[in-house]
Amino acid sequence: MTKSNKKKIEKNIYKSKISKKELLILVAKATKSPIKKVNEKSNSDNLKNWDSMSHLNILVELDKRLSKKARDIDELSSADSVKKIISILNKNKLISV
Repeated sequence: MTKSNKKKIEKNIYKSKISKKELLILVAKATKSPIKKVNEKSNSDNLKNWDSMSHLNILVELDKRLSKKARDIDELSSADSVKKIISILNKNKLISV
């Protein structure tokens, strides 16, 4: 892969908004869960691998994808469900519907 192609890919990954589908994929990867098991009702109680480390990974990946805009949203640190994350991102105009 050339440097030019790598930069183009990175530009597409880091955006100002994230879609619900992208968020679900992000949570699935962070919790090492099958994508089929992750939905808007998923939370730290019903996703076996959603622990403090995977929650941290969710926050880090969100921050990367949202061009470091997520780090200023304190509410995200206690958001223990996909529904809460969507609500917080929506309130901050960082999710596309």
